[in-house]
Amino acid sequence: MEPIQIDGIVKSITFLKAGADGRYECERLTESGSRKKQSKVLKPMERLVRKLVKSELAAAQTYLERHEQSNRRKSNGWLKNMGKNLKQAAKSARKSAKPPKLTVVR
Repeated sequence: MEPIQIDGIVKSITFLKAGADGRYECERLTESGSRKKQSKVLKPMERLVRKLVKSELAAAQTYLERHEQSNRRKSNGWLKNMGKNLKQAAKSARKSAKPPKLTVVR
């Protein structure tokens, strides 16, 4: 069989071939990418850290947008509205940080 280019969306392709005795043989082509190696014990901690970083990113983006908006509206607006902008950024971080699912691995 000649090589087939698999698109990024497709993870695997399964071929069914009819055998001589009437049974079907299954041949599966999969994407040959490297697999993420991670221990089961550290997986929940990695998930928690990733969610915390995403919530921090959401807070930083919200603050930056509000900072620039305050600066456009008033002279030294970023300083005058700093408390309000930080409060809104913290609110954005709380909304994006949902409690992670923690699993106990024994």
